[in-house]
Amino acid sequence: MKKILTFMLFVACLFSCKKDDPEAKFVEDPADKAGNLLIINNSGQRLVLYKGEVAERKISSASSDYLVKLANPSEAAVEMSLYLYDDVKGDMNNPPLDKVFKKWKVPLSKGTEVSRQVTWHVGATNDNSNSGTLKLKYYAYAGLEGYNVDVHLNGKTGAKIASLKPGDQDRQIGLDYGSYTLSYHYWSSDQNTADGVKDNGWMNSQTIDGEDVSFWVVLNAGRSESTTVINHMGTDAGQVLYGKIKVNNNKNYPVQIWINGKLIEEVCYLVDGNTDNLSVINMQDTYTYILPITTKDATTEEYTLKVSRLSNEEVQEATKITITADKTLIWEVE
Repeated sequence: MKKILTFMLFVACLFSCKKDDPEAKFVEDPADKAGNLLIINNSGQRLVLYKGEVAERKISSASSDYLVKLANPSEAAVEMSLYLYDDVKGDMNNPPLDKVFKKWKVPLSKGTEVSRQVTWHVGATNDNSNSGTLKLKYYAYAGLEGYNVDVHLNGKTGAKIASLKPGDQDRQIGLDYGSYTLSYHYWSSDQNTADGVKDNGWMNSQTIDGEDVSFWVVLNAGRSESTTVINHMGTDAGQVLYGKIKVNNNKNYPVQIWINGKLIEEVCYLVDGNTDNLSVINMQDTYTYILPITTKDATTEEYTLKVSRLSNEEVQEATKITITADKTLIWEVE
């Protein structure tokens, strides 16, 4: 009997003295080498990315850029959400909807071209889990210095949300609902400096109707999308006017349109969509391009127009044209 009691006490001790299993170690999923979504995690939290209801990636609390390729063959809008890892680690297949940290719905490219990547800037607070979309456009204005530009939130020391080159026209950034000011830092390549970069200065405000104002962005439930045209160094928004050129291709083959020695897709204003291959007009087809007028106090801008085959063989030699603000010039490719 004593042996039985001793054995039972031993078994009871095993169960009562057994330590709790240690918490599973967090292991970040590796970022992709190319992707259609760039996540900038400034929350200081370990996160789990969901596409719809499917957990896609575990993301560390580091603030480094994290690139992801999410399948989206239709290029339709994708609903994405971020949860704190600690809130879903028990069952990542069933995240508690009331615990969502951030969410964003945005069209994703099916490819991985850098020009079509979207960037999700993840802030530290979750006062509002919804993210809106800031669209950035940085046109290649004629006659202006083609500096690259970094865009920062809320001052020079704020988070960098994008880096653009002249001609980038539809960069989409996910931001928490809120009010922000933008600061633009201009730079260019310079082999004469130690780091190969020349600092060309900052712009934090512009003059509109004689008043110095900040570059404001406001995102909320009533305005979940906002488009900002980034100024070139030393310009104000009020100085930029636009004219149009309607090109009719009467040839029986596609042609390519060039402006000032560049493909017109690198120079023209784009209201919406993507500029890829926009310089090509199919046979017996037409397209209307919007071009900026950036000469100070002018209502016209002179450009050099050239038309070529896709093989680069010239169809019409380079010709001077004049674009007039708020008017459309008709150009026939004969």
